[in-house]
Amino acid sequence: MKFEILIKMLFELLAKKTVKTCDLAQKYCLSNRTIFRYVDTLCYAGVPIYTTRGRNGGVSIVDSFRLNSSFMTKEEFQQVIDTLSAITSSVPNKTLESAITKLKSTIRNEHSGFELKSGSLIIDAGPWGDTVGYKSKLLILQQAIDKTKQLKINYHDRNGNVTERIINPYIILFKQGVWYVYAYCNLREKFRFFKIGRIETAHVLDTSFIKQEVNSNQLPLDFWHTSSTPVLVELEVDKSVLSDVEEWLGVENVFNENGKFIAKASLPNDFGLVSKIMSFGNNVKVLYPTDLKKKIRDMANDIVNIYK
Repeated sequence: MKFEILIKMLFELLAKKTVKTCDLAQKYCLSNRTIFRYVDTLCYAGVPIYTTRGRNGGVSIVDSFRLNSSFMTKEEFQQVIDTLSAITSSVPNKTLESAITKLKSTIRNEHSGFELKSGSLIIDAGPWGDTVGYKSKLLILQQAIDKTKQLKINYHDRNGNVTERIINPYIILFKQGVWYVYAYCNLREKFRFFKIGRIETAHVLDTSFIKQEVNSNQLPLDFWHTSSTPVLVELEVDKSVLSDVEEWLGVENVFNENGKFIAKASLPNDFGLVSKIMSFGNNVKVLYPTDLKKKIRDMANDIVNIYK
């Protein structure tokens, strides 16, 4: 644990040059005295660190100090390059492309004779049947974010309504196989997630916006909870659709109980859940909760009635 904290402290100092002792103590749940002992350990290892007192004081590292590129192994270089390349294949980014070029140059210089393997990680942003249009939207979103420009979009909500919005885009997010853009919506006057697949058209405007401070670590990534209260759902799953349910809920939430496959997960109890379960036909049976059973039964009866 101590070694991990030392490494994290070193990289934080390399990034920020000066960090307050109290901030380090709070971040790693240690006392100030322990932080000073860790600083001494880094000094003994040859890292040029010094401490300063006063309001703007703290732990600092000499500006000229740099880590040699050989601190990463060939395999670590390979994994970093693979990951960055996979990202840029879906969301083109000139800064990332430049970083990849520099990393490739570094690895060739530091590890002579080493050839980069073909990437083992692929991220395909587009849906089945169409990747060009989807990727073009991602590119437009990324350009607007980079240039702090507003976007005009036509957005289809889940109820089928189409509205024209002016948004200030901040972050592109990939969650559970779906791409989102986190943006400030000038129509609703609040931040929200927009599904990129529901954006029909997107145009970068000439108007810029003043970017607010957004901490990516504090994003409301459980945003689906806001639309409906999550409930514990228990399903009986037929073996014929087992792999599909495992992909949907995760293999860790599917169990073999007395020869039957049972899935348990906390899910939003809304129309989307009913539709998802019904897409499996008679191969998935709701065991709990009771009101979800009723929703499934009512929808099944409605379907039967329209075909009478």
